[in-house]
Amino acid sequence: MIERDLRTYLQDAARAGELLFVDRDVDPATEAPGLIKRSIEREKIVLFRSVAGRSTRVVANTLGSRRWLSESFGCGTGGLVSRIREHQSRVLAPELVASAPVKEVVARAVDLRALPILTMHEGDAGPYITGGIGIQLDPESGRQNAGYYSLQLKGSDRLGLRMLASTQGYEIFQRRLRLGLRTEMAVAIGLHPVEMIAAATHTLLDEFALAGGIRGEPVKLVKCERIDVSVPAYAEIVLEGTILADDMEPEGPIGDWLGYYPLVEARHILKIEQLTCRRNPIYQTILPGSAEENLLLAIPREADVLRAARRAVPGVRDVSLHPFLPVCVIQLTKAREGEPMNAILAAFGEVPFIKICIAVDEDVDLHDARDVLWAIVTRAKLDEDLEVIRNVLGFSRDPHHRHRSKLAVDATAPLEHREHFRRTRVVSPKGDLDAYLARHEWRDD
Repeated sequence: MIERDLRTYLQDAARAGELLFVDRDVDPATEAPGLIKRSIEREKIVLFRSVAGRSTRVVANTLGSRRWLSESFGCGTGGLVSRIREHQSRVLAPELVASAPVKEVVARAVDLRALPILTMHEGDAGPYITGGIGIQLDPESGRQNAGYYSLQLKGSDRLGLRMLASTQGYEIFQRRLRLGLRTEMAVAIGLHPVEMIAAATHTLLDEFALAGGIRGEPVKLVKCERIDVSVPAYAEIVLEGTILADDMEPEGPIGDWLGYYPLVEARHILKIEQLTCRRNPIYQTILPGSAEENLLLAIPREADVLRAARRAVPGVRDVSLHPFLPVCVIQLTKAREGEPMNAILAAFGEVPFIKICIAVDEDVDLHDARDVLWAIVTRAKLDEDLEVIRNVLGFSRDPHHRHRSKLAVDATAPLEHREHFRRTRVVSPKGDLDAYLARHEWRDD
């Protein structure tokens, strides 16, 4: 069974040696971000007991390890994307409950400055909520939408809301405006990776129904106190608010997933009217541009690419958009020449912001960048197996026109000369070295 909430997930991670615990107070701007970066490099979750003297615990890098996520989800190392893909059509409607842990504390007054919100990058405009999921109710379909938005701390009850026009959330916001309805949004913080990955999925389905399909049981939701939105019952913290249609302020900069600072622009304000939480809540954060954010965004999109590429080429085995989202690697068993390029074109069409796509044979580890580069160097004819595709749809935020072309690389061995590309293989490659090691240090005797 997949854990029901973030706390159980962290308990299991601690027992498995996947969690690092910082048992001292740290500064939210000068210490915590650097320590999070170090934990990401180790592929470990990190939990802070105290940040800036506040009693609220802070957790980061909860989705930083594909291996640990696979174990937590109960699938093999290569089965995570397949599980997401298989369950995208097996949605389970959420279950509405009357009471929930996230209502254990209902704040009498809202002061967002009491939360341990971090300033992640040297050039950031200030503290940002980066790990929260914005939830809205579509008044026409009756479906809720969940997604990620950068939220800049502007005051005790005000957040600068970065909500791009290309998002479903923005469409719902505009729809509610046209109908004269309150533009309500809840922000849920502190969720299990199942709900977080579902919220990162590009889908017209209810993301929590998708999460229920992945989990194998309905996600429990509870009604908010002041707005007509339902939120995960086992969230750690929920902020209830309204998007102010006529109140906009400069937002940013904040380092983004590409590793740059986007332009500062006028954004709407999300005014928070209510805060509810669990007792002794855990504040969850994500370092933008990190391996954790990349994996969070990559997993659901890998499932999309896998589905599209297999429709084009049945021999596609697996795909990877990690460790950098705009680079896709497709692993396939080639039956005919031309299949690698067909699979690549399918990937470009399914996920427009993929900029480079590489096809490799089944003997190449698509999760090992060194192995992928080896395949390019030893198997691709650079004058024939590379194609630049121009004037195509790319990443939507592209003020300098850097994402309107794509590179396709066929790094598979030619079928006609397959035997000449047979890889060398060490005898007994999985031998247990530790079983042979001496129990004492070297000495000159």
